Amino acid sequence: MIRAFLAIELNNGITIEKIKSFSARLLQNQSKLKVVAPENLHMTMKFLGNISESLALKIYRILNEEINDRLFQGKIYEYKLKGVGQFNKFSVLWVKLIGDIQFLQEIKDSIEQLFVERLSIEKDKRTQFKPHLTIGRLKKDKINYQTFSALKNLINENKNLEFGPFTVDQVKLKKSDLTPKGPIYSDLVY
Repeated sequence: MIRAFLAIELNNGITIEKIKSFSARLLQNQSKLKVVAPENLHMTMKFLGNISESLALKIYRILNEEINDRLFQGKIYEYKLKGVGQFNKFSVLWVKLIGDIQFLQEIKDSIEQLFVERLSIEKDKRTQFKPHLTIGRLKKDKINYQTFSALKNLINENKNLEFGPFTVDQVKLKKSDLTPKGPIYSDLVY
C-alpha cells in the first residue's frame, strides 16, 4: 500500500527562504513545533490515504489526462503567498494563497467528480476549498504555555506578511513515507 495525496508544490526559492525565515521565528517561540521541511512545502488538493499500486496508476492517468492536460492546458497560473494563520487552536500554522481561488476550486471539484465517477473514491466532506500551505504543526501536549501568548501575537502581527510568488501549472500525485524524522514526499510517476 502507498500513502498518497494530490498536491501543488511550492518551487520558488525566494518564497521558500522567506517561509524558512518565518518558521525559524516560530521555532524560537515554540521549540516543539514541527516545521514543514522546505522540500515538502505544498498545497494539498486531496489526501488519499493508503492506496494500492493499481489504484495509484489509475489516479495518475486521470490526473494527467483530465486535470493537468485538459484544465491547465500548459498554462502557468500566478498566485502569491501572503499572511499567516492557524487552524484548530494553533495546532496547524499556515500561509494563505492569494489569487484566482475559483480556478483552484474548479480543479478540486473536477478531481472529486472524476474520482467518484471513475474510481468510486468518496468526495471530501468539505466542499469549499481553502487554499493554504501548512508550515508547521504543534501538538497540544507540546505547547510551551509560557510563550504561547507571544506565538499568538506573532501570528496576528503577520496576517499580511508577504512571502512571495507561488506558480501553479499542475497537480502531482505524491507518495508520503512516514519516518521518525518526519515524512519524506516523492512524486509517483507511471
